[in-house]
Amino acid sequence: MVDDNVGAAESVCAAIEDFGDVVQSCCNGPDAVSVARVFRPNVLFLDLAMPGMDGFEVANLLRKDGTFEGLKIIAQTGFNDDEFRRRTAHSGFDLCLSKPLSLHVLDDMLMMLRAAA
Repeated sequence: MVDDNVGAAESVCAAIEDFGDVVQSCCNGPDAVSVARVFRPNVLFLDLAMPGMDGFEVANLLRKDGTFEGLKIIAQTGFNDDEFRRRTAHSGFDLCLSKPLSLHVLDDMLMMLRAAA
């Protein structure tokens, strides 16, 4: 979970842990890349609008790294328009979710990803 809004990240992380999954979080792009290299997530929730290195840059770096093959990258954004959805689709994201994240949608999505693995 990567989000520069620490409170939002903590809330989503708590929910993911309640669903039975292990989660790591950080609040910026460079840390996201570092944590992913150590933690090796199956799914990465990635905020798009972050200072320094945005979610698009993080996704691009991870997609170019062959060791992250199979990683599901899910954009999370407060921008809910077709342009952002197209841009995420063309930037290597698997899904794009609008903030605030619905816990029911989050739970359903994680269950589907677990079943597909």
